[in-house]
Amino acid sequence: MKKMLLGIVFTLVSAFASAAYKDVVKMEATGQCSMDEIVELKDEFNEVMKKNGYDYSAEIWMPIFYAEETANAFYWIGTAPDLADFGPEFTRYFDEALKDSSLESKIEAGFSKCRVELSRSGFLTE
Repeated sequence: MKKMLLGIVFTLVSAFASAAYKDVVKMEATGQCSMDEIVELKDEFNEVMKKNGYDYSAEIWMPIFYAEETANAFYWIGTAPDLADFGPEFTRYFDEALKDSSLESKIEAGFSKCRVELSRSGFLTE
């Protein structure tokens, strides 16, 4: 009985530990920046997020083959612990991005030059 209860506890803990919110943004490069520059902006973004205590981080997925019309498309894949965590952090980040002297505003200006958002979706993963 004790082993079974322990097994259930481990299963529940691992299920909640692996659950996350995925922020999936389909983007198209503007042609004004290289993909390396876009990745550098993403890295700067992740550094700011970590430094400011956010629980959100991002990576960029570049399709190798795809069945889409947009050849310049790539994906921003952001991860937060859960949807409840994502909302306030999203708001907090963009509040900072509106301040002219912030690192967030510099990063967003770079993103605006380099890419256009085509769509955004949110997913819960386990």
